[in-house]
Amino acid sequence: MKESLELPITLRAPNIDEVPANSTVSKRLEERKTANIVEGYILHQKDNNPDHADLGFNFYTEININNSNLWNLIVSLSKEMPEIIAIIFGHEGSELKYGKYSSKEKTLSFLNKYSKEIVADTFIEIGLLFQSENELIEIFVSESKYIKFWGINEESFTQIMNNFNLKQIDDIEFVDEYPKVREPLRLFDETAVETNDLIKMFEKEFI
Repeated sequence: MKESLELPITLRAPNIDEVPANSTVSKRLEERKTANIVEGYILHQKDNNPDHADLGFNFYTEININNSNLWNLIVSLSKEMPEIIAIIFGHEGSELKYGKYSSKEKTLSFLNKYSKEIVADTFIEIGLLFQSENELIEIFVSESKYIKFWGINEESFTQIMNNFNLKQIDDIEFVDEYPKVREPLRLFDETAVETNDLIKMFEKEFI
C-alpha cells in the first residue's frame, strides 16, 4: 500500500456512487487506488522550445507536499525570489489577475493571515512572481494544492527540497490527474474567508 499524500480537507476522491458505472471516470477512480500520489517532485530542465527562449527560467518543477506543510514550503521557496515580487491570483478556471510589484516581506506578511485559505480553498489559485528581462521565478499553487515552480538556481532549490525531505520521483503523479471532488472550505471551517471575499481582499491590497 502506497503512503498517500495528505490532501486538504476540501479535496477528495469521489465515492463510487458519485460517478457513472462502467465509465472512463469509474475506471480512473479505480486506477487512483494505486496511483503514485505521494510527497516528492518531478523536475524538468528548460527545453529548446523557441517559445521558451525569452523566458528566464532554468528549470520547472511540480511538487507534492502534505497539505499541513504547504504554506511552510511556499515561504521557503520565496527565499529564491528577490525582495520585490508580485502576486497572481484568481478563481480556478478564470483568467488570473496580476498584482503590482511590492515588498516580498509585506506580501508574505499579508498572505500569512490567509494561509489557511491559500492551502485549502480549492476554488482559488495563487502564485508569487518575479519577472525581468533575464529572469523568471514563479511559485504557483494550483487549485489542487500542489506547487508549480519555475526557478533559476537548481542547487539552492534542491537544498530546499532536502530540508523538507522531498525526493525527486520521475513517475510521481498528481491528484488532478484523477477524478476529484472539491468542496468549499466554509463547509469545514466557519471562520474561513469565502472565496469571493478573499479575492476582493487581494484585489484591494495588491491591485
